[in-house]
Amino acid sequence: MKITCKQQDLSRGLSTVSHAVSSRSTLPILANILLATDHGRLRLYATNLEIGINCWIEAEVQEEGSTTVPAKVFTELVNSLPQAPVDIAVPHDSHTASVKSLRTSSDIKGLDPSEFPLSPTTEGSEPPVVIDAALLKEMIAEVAFAAADDDSRPVLTGVLVQVGNERITFAAADAFRLAVRTSPLPGDSKSRSDILIPGRTLTELARILPSEGTVEMIVTPNRSQVLFHTENVDLLSRLIEGTFPNYRQIIPKEHTTRAVVETKEFAAAVKSVIPFARDSSNIARVKITGGSGEGIEPGTFTVEATAEDVGHNVSTINAAVDGPDQQIIFNVKYLSEVLAVMSTPEVAVEVTSAARPGVIKPVGSADYTYVIMPMSTNR
Repeated sequence: MKITCKQQDLSRGLSTVSHAVSSRSTLPILANILLATDHGRLRLYATNLEIGINCWIEAEVQEEGSTTVPAKVFTELVNSLPQAPVDIAVPHDSHTASVKSLRTSSDIKGLDPSEFPLSPTTEGSEPPVVIDAALLKEMIAEVAFAAADDDSRPVLTGVLVQVGNERITFAAADAFRLAVRTSPLPGDSKSRSDILIPGRTLTELARILPSEGTVEMIVTPNRSQVLFHTENVDLLSRLIEGTFPNYRQIIPKEHTTRAVVETKEFAAAVKSVIPFARDSSNIARVKITGGSGEGIEPGTFTVEATAEDVGHNVSTINAAVDGPDQQIIFNVKYLSEVLAVMSTPEVAVEVTSAARPGVIKPVGSADYTYVIMPMSTNR
């Protein structure tokens, strides 16, 4: 193999695929990155057997071929090089890559590329789901954080993806909250089977996706993996086996009190109580109080937290309240995380009682729902 490419392109490609490099595998080859010529470009590929990432960069190919190089050493070397052309050459009878750039010359010992796991084929797959890259990043941000970290219930570490009737839905839940985001898929009326994608995988995907263009989501024929394909980057992930809970049963059908507040004010109020809630099981008391009957005085929305060794904090903001006064205890971390992904100027908080789940929704959009379980009032 003999190629020449730009240092900045190679550095960017290595940064992209490094998210899939295995750090604790018993297979030494998984600590390497595959370099291979591919139709006039250089393909970089890394996998930890959970996910695999391909990235293509522009290159001048003098000789076709492939090799593997240790990810850590090669990435550190490339990042140390000046922004100038980089020459990479690998003799036919060797796995040692010669890397040259301006005044620097290095030899890096690699491993036989034939040992590297192959990317599964998607031939024979059902038609791809085509989605805008910026929209996909947004949907991941609004849902993936709600997936469980604990592997004791594997299905809850995943994000449920449903496609049908020209809509795509992402849903994630742990034992204490649920996030659901839907979006139109104009022209795609074909229904497909539900899939469960690891939440951590989608978080990695959001990091490497371009901010514009489209993404193809393709499920492999054996339905064990999903491929996200863009012009220059692919991410392949295993799917989680199992049945996701019927999340629609979890979403309350009605409420007794609804408070509309400014998103930034709500987020600031929550942020101010976090230091006090942190040492008290993240308990935050939310009080919703209606205004005067004539509408002269606005209602109020109060968030407060108390920690014996730290002190007490209470933050009150104006709210448009419909319904009787309410008091409910939420985990302040779960409030903070959802408010961080809310993009509308106002959000609505809907509650029924201190013992029933609350719902947070963006005002002016029906595409997002966040259900949060109350904490015990005995604490």
